[in-house]
Amino acid sequence: MKIITSEYKVRKVKNGITQFGEIKLTIELIENNTLEIIENYNGKGFHSQGYIEILPKKGYDTWKKGISNGIKYAYSKIKSNTRLKVIIEEASGLSTDTNPTIIGFAASRALLSKFENNESEQKLAELEFFVTSSWKYDLDSIPDFESVK
Repeated sequence: MKIITSEYKVRKVKNGITQFGEIKLTIELIENNTLEIIENYNGKGFHSQGYIEILPKKGYDTWKKGISNGIKYAYSKIKSNTRLKVIIEEASGLSTDTNPTIIGFAASRALLSKFENNESEQKLAELEFFVTSSWKYDLDSIPDFESVK
């Protein structure tokens, strides 16, 4: 069984709007199943304004759903018949600069950066625009990365 670690951070300011989210994954190539996602959140969440919020076991459900959707999207773009167990070791952001789309995009990049994939440059550009404009949506909107055009 091969084990891969991956980290990715979104840290950008576009049109005066800050975007921040970071994720740490452990990826195991496995024999059975197709994709298994294990949530291993152990942070404390919000503790004071301006401090990074590390996702705890309970709460932050929309961020967690964004992460899961980002991983599922990335998995759909991996070229081979790879079977994976993806363990979310840590995810963090700031209430003022992070939403489910931003943190989910970070998760997708963490996975895609480790595997040959068939994501087109056009699709990546569309996703980057989607992330940049995500503050225009309901702040708890769950991203569907697959349907972004």
